[in-house]
This record gives sequence, C-alpha cells and structure tokens, in this order.
Amino acid sequence: MRNRDNGRRWYDQRQWRRAYHAPRRYRISPYRYPSGWYVRSWSYGDFLPWGWFGASYYLNAGAYGLPYPPIGTEWVRVGQDALLVDIWSGRVVAVYYGLFW
Repeated sequence: MRNRDNGRRWYDQRQWRRAYHAPRRYRISPYRYPSGWYVRSWSYGDFLPWGWFGASYYLNAGAYGLPYPPIGTEWVRVGQDALLVDIWSGRVVAVYYGLFW
C-alpha cells in the first residue's frame, strides 16, 4: 500500500457503475496523448498501455466532482474522458464520458 492510499476503501465492483455520463463538463488545457498513440475511446475492462496512467495523468478527484478513488486505483484523463484505472494492471474499472472539453 502507498501513503496515498491511507483512508481509502478497497475497490468493490458492486459499488461502482461501469460508465457514467458527466453531469458537468470542465474546460482545461488540451490533452496530449503519449507519443506514438492516437485518439481512441476506452471502456470498462479495457487495458490502458503502460505510460497512459502514470502519476502525471492522475486527476484530483475533488476538483472535477469525481468519487474518491479506492485503494489501488486512480482517476486519469484520456482525451475528454476520466477513467478509473487499476494502477497495477492498467485495467479500466469505470469511465466518466465527456467530463472535459
């Protein structure tokens, strides 16, 4: 466990929906895809390639109205969407579609 995980609950699939449509959109700086990659829509169960979910892509959940991520997961921005990703495997466990523009 990391220090960042203190106070977090473990991920429970029954408590998370697989997809959400953002009730509010946020305008922030343009998204920069990792070198050599292109635009793609990700969904529940997909695996993000290594480098797409590093610490530089983590989102501050509170700033964007996202639920606090459970232990071992982080919200990351990919294009217009926010993905809840298992940081050890890269598996997408939830998606907020259209959160950014």
